[in-house]
Amino acid sequence: MTNPIIAMIPLNKLSRSQLNVRKTTVSEEEDNELYASIKANGIKQNLLVHKSGKGYHVHAGGRRLTMLERLSAEGEIPAEKDIPCIVETKKQAEETSLIENFVRADMHPADEFEAFNALEKKGWSREEIANRFGVTLNFVDRRMKLARVSPLIIEAFRANKMTLECVQAFSITDDHARQNEVWEELAANPYVPYPQNIKSALTRRTYHGNSKLGRFVGVDAYQAAGGTVLRDLFSDNDSVHLADSELVEKLAREKLQLTADDLAKEWKWVTVELEVAYDAFRRFGRVYPEPVEPSAAIVNEVEELESRIEAFSSQYDEETWTDEQQAEEDAAAERLEELRKIIANSAVFMDEQKAIAGAVVTVDYDGDLRIEAGLVRPEDLLEKKAVSDNDEGDTAAPDIEMPVSRRGVAKDPVAEARKEQGVSALLADDLRAARHQVLKAHLAADFATAFDVMLYSMCLRVLTDNTYRPTPINVVVSPAETYRSRDAIKDTIAQRMLQATEEGLNVEWESLPSPQDFQAMCALPDNDKQALFAWCVAHGVIPQLATDNRAHPVVEMIGQRMSVDTAACWRPTAENYWSRVKKDHAIKVARELIDDRWADDKAKDKKPIIAASMEQAFREDPRAAAGLSAETAQKTSTWLPDGMAFTGSIAEQAAAPDYSSQDYDEDDDQVPEDTEEGDAGPDDDDVDPEAALQDDEQEIDEDDDIPAFLKDNAA
Repeated sequence: MTNPIIAMIPLNKLSRSQLNVRKTTVSEEEDNELYASIKANGIKQNLLVHKSGKGYHVHAGGRRLTMLERLSAEGEIPAEKDIPCIVETKKQAEETSLIENFVRADMHPADEFEAFNALEKKGWSREEIANRFGVTLNFVDRRMKLARVSPLIIEAFRANKMTLECVQAFSITDDHARQNEVWEELAANPYVPYPQNIKSALTRRTYHGNSKLGRFVGVDAYQAAGGTVLRDLFSDNDSVHLADSELVEKLAREKLQLTADDLAKEWKWVTVELEVAYDAFRRFGRVYPEPVEPSAAIVNEVEELESRIEAFSSQYDEETWTDEQQAEEDAAAERLEELRKIIANSAVFMDEQKAIAGAVVTVDYDGDLRIEAGLVRPEDLLEKKAVSDNDEGDTAAPDIEMPVSRRGVAKDPVAEARKEQGVSALLADDLRAARHQVLKAHLAADFATAFDVMLYSMCLRVLTDNTYRPTPINVVVSPAETYRSRDAIKDTIAQRMLQATEEGLNVEWESLPSPQDFQAMCALPDNDKQALFAWCVAHGVIPQLATDNRAHPVVEMIGQRMSVDTAACWRPTAENYWSRVKKDHAIKVARELIDDRWADDKAKDKKPIIAASMEQAFREDPRAAAGLSAETAQKTSTWLPDGMAFTGSIAEQAAAPDYSSQDYDEDDDQVPEDTEEGDAGPDDDDVDPEAALQDDEQEIDEDDDIPAFLKDNAA
């Protein structure tokens, strides 16, 4: 092996070689570390170069060269500064570059954070260490935290008995004895420990800062009281554990006691509990707050707001109406609704109730104060009963809901008989399974019986209030009620259709006890059974627009199969649609379906006027209401917002787009641009569009808003 040729070569004579095998760039953080090191300490390792014309190409040490050029550009070193290099031939260059980058061992992490710790012991500050190596203060803090882990843990890490993540988990506490104790417990197992297991073991006797008591007390208040914390510097959420569990509980009790002391001035008794079981209040009786009349201030404010809103309505003029007036009216309406809710929910405990009941002050799941008031203790129930027995005329005593009975259940005679026969629970399970299999095999081949059983079970789920009533088969029919939109679907054609259908259902059999009710239902005519079946199924169909993200295609096929004409049952009005969409959208629809002149004329109006005009133009017969031509009325009277109509036929559905794969923005009030507006109702093959329009001379019946097919059904 020949001795290497070492030369001092000016920086401006060096350039990066294409023979350097390292092509992948490193992170900015790593570059900053190298830059800070070279700036502070200079080059500690020679660059490897080969001759190229009048200069030299660097085939090993490209990152160091880049940092030197950066220092030169910033004026830290001159461009002519001599750099120590080992000169090789071009033939040697590529092999040398591969050896230097491949045949190498990185510094062990334990050596790294111990080196940082050594600098701290020499008096280096966190800032000095960070600046010298080009790293953040958080990086330095993490290395120092690892350096304070027990030597026993570090040695196990060096011996590859745990991962770096495990060492990080141990660093959550500086207590070496506790670290060693947990490691000895985990080392006894044959598998490599998980970081989460280590953290759980170390914090078993602590409260997490995000636990309900941790949130209720507060980390700051806990530390102010002298409590120590364990911080996980390697967690993204800066996890904190309150190490002194006794102090946490003491502070929580003191905080709860402040509230309890105030309540004790009014209630017969008050207790403080840090934890309450889910059924802790079952043994208590209950008194409930009673509604009270609202205060005079609230009544006066309600009357004033109602007068203001009425004045706004009477003074409205589209020519003089301003945005400020609109905002003031909206604010008044919002406040009025808030006050009405306050009045509806106004209830307080009476003095006679507080004289016999008490309260438990505790912490809820979210770490907030919880007051469970109106509880009547068993001994107070007995006392009240004794007083009532001696004084039958006591009419002022509060009503008390009695506690749930917890008396033992009587012995099961069937279980006792099985016990005498020696039939174990396991054997009973096997017998039950065998009988079930036999019954299932027969029922699966008997449509009539299966239909009756399914219908019976569905009716128990849909038609009765008791959702826990047992059914002979496992069936779940969850009514897909749209609760948030209940006000928007009041007094509609569809609602009247449902009411008419419900009134025609044969449900007299429901009042019979089981199994007589089942027998009576089975005896119903097929028409009555079919009506009940359809009613139950309809209550379970899921709500969706055709344009919804992940809309179920079968729901669309259901509507297409029945040729559901949504436009005959629902029309866009000012209240249910036009006043709730953007003004530009309304004008755009008018321009496309009516004409530019009509749209331009309305575009000058304020939104309430536009909404009213659009309602007239898009009602069942807009010719009389808005003076539209028959051709235009044919389009506007059947127009629906995108996704409302059940379009296409079942045969076409196979080629229809898969809504579930389309990436619509569900937060956008506007529909996708590629959906055709004005596309409404069933196919032309199913319904003649001209039949939907009345003749020009035909008299319009304003009260007849029920479609023809509903009349046929009713008849």
